Amino acid sequence: MTDLLAGRVAFVTGGARGIGLGVARGLASEGAAVMVADIDATACEAAADELRSAGAQAEAVGVDVTDEASLRSAADSCLARFGRIDAVIANAGIAPLAPLLDTRAADFRRTIEVNLTGTFLTLREFGRRLVDQGQGGSMVVSSSLFGLRGGRENTAYSASKFGVIGVVQCAAAELAEHDIVVNAVCPGQVNTALMDKLCDERAALSGRTPGDVRAAMTSGVPLGRFAEIDELAHTYVFLASPMARYTTGQSLVVDGGMQVA
Repeated sequence: MTDLLAGRVAFVTGGARGIGLGVARGLASEGAAVMVADIDATACEAAADELRSAGAQAEAVGVDVTDEASLRSAADSCLARFGRIDAVIANAGIAPLAPLLDTRAADFRRTIEVNLTGTFLTLREFGRRLVDQGQGGSMVVSSSLFGLRGGRENTAYSASKFGVIGVVQCAAAELAEHDIVVNAVCPGQVNTALMDKLCDERAALSGRTPGDVRAAMTSGVPLGRFAEIDELAHTYVFLASPMARYTTGQSLVVDGGMQVA
């Protein structure tokens, strides 16, 4: 811990578990006060309890990123509790897996609604708050390696994450004059419960075992392993910190070398 974010306030969507919880832990470990936001209010409160038990300032708020009123209420709650917002982590998302020919239109639309529209609404609502504060700020968005390239069984997810990068670049261009930086993180394969679920689903689709699926995915990573959540969280912490004040509109790939393999 270096107190890199001491005195700062961070808001994290999708913060109850997985990458979002890891990012919340990383932000808190560097001294930030953290508002953990998630559609699962019970898990969200448990995450905030964990952070408080570790000595951090943390609060929980339920939020549906597809609902404008819900996001406005969550932003108001953060300001009421902490008095300011310095960093916004737009991480909420879903990751359905299906071949193109078997993807239902309803599932495609839902993925776009949560991952892409949810990101747009988060950046818009919190961007307004940051502009009103007049003190700059940072917004960091979870995209994906599949936001830079397509792949099997990822039509809906990849489409949403490609779109997220476009939103990030437009937001960065418009908000720079307010000293607000906006960037994306594009993770590769990360050890999370969601990854376990995806391996199970891909195994069912392909007739392989989950272990075989994981081994095949690992073979495409030059570093020879999946990322741990805390390794990925360091990237979000950097982009949310003063160290990244001159970095904006970027999509930072954290994939163990998959892009260059």
